[in-house]
Amino acid sequence: MLVTVKGSVSFAAASMLFKQVWETAAENQVNKILVNNLAVHGELATFERYDLGVEAAAYLTEHRMNVKVAIVGRLPTVNGFGVRVARNRGVATEVFSTQQEALNWLNS
Repeated sequence: MLVTVKGSVSFAAASMLFKQVWETAAENQVNKILVNNLAVHGELATFERYDLGVEAAAYLTEHRMNVKVAIVGRLPTVNGFGVRVARNRGVATEVFSTQQEALNWLNS
C-alpha cells in the first residue's frame, strides 16, 4: 500500500493519518506499507514523535497486525525517532530517503 502525504505536519494530522492507514491496511489485508512524506514540511517535537511511535505500536499490537512499514522522508520532518520508538516495541519499520530504497526493503 502506498500512502503519499503532503502539506504541513502536525501531531493531530499525523496521528489521524496513521490510524486511517492501519485501518485501511487491515480492511484490505495489506502487510506492506510505504508512507511517502517527501512533500511534507515542518517539524514535530520529540515528545510528539515518541507518542506517534507508541501509538502506532499499540494499535498494531492490539489489532494483531503483522506489517512492514517503510517511511520515506527527509530532515527535519522525518528524523527516524518515532520509527525507532515503534521498532523498539516490535514494529517492522525503517526510514528511507528515497521511495526506491523503501520499496527494495519492503520486498526483501
